[in-house]
Amino acid sequence: MKHPIQIVGIALLVGLSATAMAADKKAYESACAAAEDARKTAAEMRYEWNTIAPLMKKADEAAAAGEYDKAVKLCEEARLHGEAAIAQGKKQADMWKAAVPR
Repeated sequence: MKHPIQIVGIALLVGLSATAMAADKKAYESACAAAEDARKTAAEMRYEWNTIAPLMKKADEAAAAGEYDKAVKLCEEARLHGEAAIAQGKKQADMWKAAVPR
């Protein structure tokens, strides 16, 4: 080891970065609100996927246990499902016209 101080410095930076990136309650609430908005929009379009609510429930349980990193990831996954449902709804709203025989 020619550069022990540099190795220690890098290790500290990596450790501090991981700590700074750890999710907290505010990050969870923000991610959960975005997921809920996507879910509501998909539901209004009548294209809500049945995977969204269970993901959000698991996120709530993880947050209650203080596992905010896990909760944020679950909320982000729920948001992505909601956004995919919205995209599907929009696509299907136009595609049915092509399926009608003329």
